[in-house]
Amino acid sequence: MYTADNSDRLVANGQSTASTTLPLWVQGAFVHPADNTNDALMLDPRYALFGTYLRTTKVYVCPTDRPTVKISGVEYPKIRSYSLNSYLGWAGVWDSRLSLNYRIFMKHSELPQRMAASLLTFIDVNPDSICWPYFGVYMDKEAFFNFPNSSHNRGGVASFADGHVEYHRWRDQRTITAYSPDYHQHQDISAGNQDLAWLRERATIHR
Repeated sequence: MYTADNSDRLVANGQSTASTTLPLWVQGAFVHPADNTNDALMLDPRYALFGTYLRTTKVYVCPTDRPTVKISGVEYPKIRSYSLNSYLGWAGVWDSRLSLNYRIFMKHSELPQRMAASLLTFIDVNPDSICWPYFGVYMDKEAFFNFPNSSHNRGGVASFADGHVEYHRWRDQRTITAYSPDYHQHQDISAGNQDLAWLRERATIHR
């Protein structure tokens, strides 16, 4: 619906600035405590391009996610469980931790037709690992940028560019445990993890 209304362009994605100068599909970076509770960054069309279409944060919260987030000892309702594949619609300065040797798709018509059914769009993210609006995938490194969620019977839910949604059960216990000494460093080594391979195969393609 968004691309049909916006001349084939994919919705903008990237590093949130919590600013109206570069609205994204949603904004907010959960490394910043205030962003965990600021639903204007999700619903106000000046910040969030999906704000015109989706009027409640409830649609952004997975039913199996933690219902609250604790900020300075106080519990607040969770406002987002999902992130968008970083290789779709990127706007602003690229996150240099991710490789530029791969395609960043900006228009729906650029998506390879043969790949539409397997090109990852939205995915539910581990509640400790979720941060930026985008879901980062290292294409050339055996490491997690973000851990996917595994609260659906050791698996998670992902949507794809052809519009379908599917459940995927993770195979490596390291994915399910999703341990990190610091999730906001976004670099958790996991050599030989077949779940990382699954994500890379569905994130993008070589330039």
